[in-house]
Order: sequence, then structure tokens, then C-alpha cells
Amino acid sequence: MIGLHWRKTISTIVLLLYVATISLVVSSSTPQQFSLEDFQRVLRSSLDSELDKITDEKVSTAQETTNIHAKSKTLMRRRASIQNREEDVIKSRALFDRRSSGHVYTSEDIWDDIVRHTWKISDTIKRDEGKSLTRTTYNDDVTLPIPFLVCGEEHLDFNDIVASFNKLEEEALLVSSSHEEFCLVLSTTSVQGREIIDSFGGSLKGVPLPDFTKIQPGTIDEVLSKGWSVPFSHEQVVTKKSNATEMINHWERIIIVDFTAELSGMKEEADLLKVVNVITNDIQDMGEVGWYQNIDEEEKQQYSVDKSTIDIPSLSDVFSLTAITTAATSDNQRIRFWREVFKNGIESKHVCNTMFSTLFVKARSGNYSFEL
Repeated sequence: MIGLHWRKTISTIVLLLYVATISLVVSSSTPQQFSLEDFQRVLRSSLDSELDKITDEKVSTAQETTNIHAKSKTLMRRRASIQNREEDVIKSRALFDRRSSGHVYTSEDIWDDIVRHTWKISDTIKRDEGKSLTRTTYNDDVTLPIPFLVCGEEHLDFNDIVASFNKLEEEALLVSSSHEEFCLVLSTTSVQGREIIDSFGGSLKGVPLPDFTKIQPGTIDEVLSKGWSVPFSHEQVVTKKSNATEMINHWERIIIVDFTAELSGMKEEADLLKVVNVITNDIQDMGEVGWYQNIDEEEKQQYSVDKSTIDIPSLSDVFSLTAITTAATSDNQRIRFWREVFKNGIESKHVCNTMFSTLFVKARSGNYSFEL
């Protein structure tokens, strides 16, 4: 699992999403399912607040909904306009009226969609040696190990469960324990995960960790707050260019990324840096693919496509909230916000090249995590 923490300062929402998405890795069967309530009881994460923001839209009035999301929309290249806000009011009112007379898209519905998407990704993501991440047809020999949350009933033994996944004790992380059950996080392939969970006959349940559940609570709200803006005003730039330049040079945002237990404690810092380089290369490739997919056919004629990128998925294809496309989510303000984040950020023409070119990686003590 790649976990995400925040301290002092954080760079940009795109950096938040790439470490969450890259840790993900049409299923025929799914093991005993986690309900949303069960999952939230075990792990607190940014998923909780995201579900609130998505479902707030259907219980608020149209005007309230627009006000809730107007601030976030202005972060997207400051493009919010009166006309856009009026259109949002109309769309939100139509969405509210439509749902009030039929089925309401609940947090549990969103959770089910996210889990289905996560299983689908885990069944199809692979990496050939020395190459980028790609999507493939279902194949138990090539799909990547991904982080799973696994919970067992109280009569089961922690070490027995870990051993059944062919793991050592230090390769699993115990996240909760009670008189009724205990839960751990470990990495496995989707095929192995299904087989082992099913072999326990209902006393063990598990789910691939969805992207948002790898981000610590409150992190996204902090990144989107005004406090993370570049610390100088327009007047300072005009009248004191040297001071403004100095402030920019000293402006820093830090993301702290924890590895899964299986990767933790790498012996050499060089090993950690190699993993980080793989992650950033994957994300840049996926961003490039996303940009190309989004441009029109006429513009595509201006570019030649590297054959090695043909099977690489875009970030918006693997990220849960941008990949879910249902009638209930098509007009949702919060989901539209995430699509704009990718469209105007890492899947835009500039693909955040400046950001990636200025990244600095610092290994933390024991090589259990790193700072970006």
C-alpha cells in the first residue's frame, strides 16, 4: 500500500492522486464483499469526505450545491464564470428533481461502483520487465500484486492467514483488531486474493484497496485550501521581482508517501529511488496517454504515437471517480471537478512537466517512506 500523509506543506492535487492511483493495480467472481460501513469501521481515509461531497449534491438545493463547489471550480485555471455557475444551477436542479422521484444514488452505490472498478483494474494491470504499466486481458500469470485489505474472524490466526498468501509476518500490516475480527493489509494478485479468500469458506473477506482509501483524511481539503497557494501577491511580483523570485525559490510543498509493508525498509536508498522513478515515469506516461485520448481527431493527425504506449491506460481510466460513468454520476459536480483536475493538469498538453522536473525525493529513516 502506498499511504499518503501531509505535514507542513503539500505541492499539488495531482501529486496526491498519482501515488494513490498508481498503487491500484472484468472479474468473473468477487469474494465476500465489504460493505461501506464495514470498511469505514476498519480504515479512516479521504474516501469518507469524498463520499460526503458527492452525495451532498443530491440532498441540497440547486443553489446550495453550486455554492458548495464554486470555490473548487475556480481552482481550475480560474475559469469559473457567471454563465458557468448559472448552467450549474440548472443542471443541479434537474439532477435533484430527477433523483427525488426515483432511486437516489447513495454512498453505498458509489462504494459498490468504486469496488467494482478496483477489481476490474486489479484484474487487468500488468508490467512486462523493464516496461511501463499496461492494461491486458485477464491473465493470472502477469497481473501485478496490489494492496488488499483482508479481515478474518476472531478464531483465525494472523500468522496462518499471512502464510496462506505466501508472505512473511513482516510483509503484512495489522491495521485493526477486536474480539470479533482482525484486519491486515498485504499485497497479492487479484487471482491469488480470490482463491485464498474463498478457501476460508466465508470466515475471511478482502478487497483491493481503492485509490482514495490510500490518502489520509483531510489531505485533499488541505491541498485545495488557500493556505497552499504560492505565497506572494500580484503587486509583489510587479514591484519587487527579485523578492518574488526568491519567495518562489523557497516555496515548498511536501508529500510523505509510505510504502506497503512488503516494500518497507529497503536496504539501500538507491532501491527506494528506483521505485520512485518507476512511479513517476508511469504517471507521466499515463498522463500523456490521457492528453492524447482527449484531443480531437484533427489534432491527433499532428502527432505520431509511440507503439509502446498503445496499451498504457490513462490516469482518468484507472482513477475511480473519473472512470465511473453512470447516469447518476454524469452531472455530479464533485465528479466533474475531478475530471477537470486531470483535464487541466496532468492530462493537459503541458502534462505538468515543470512540476515533475522540479521534484526532489528524500528517503526517510529506514527507507520505509519518502518525501516528495
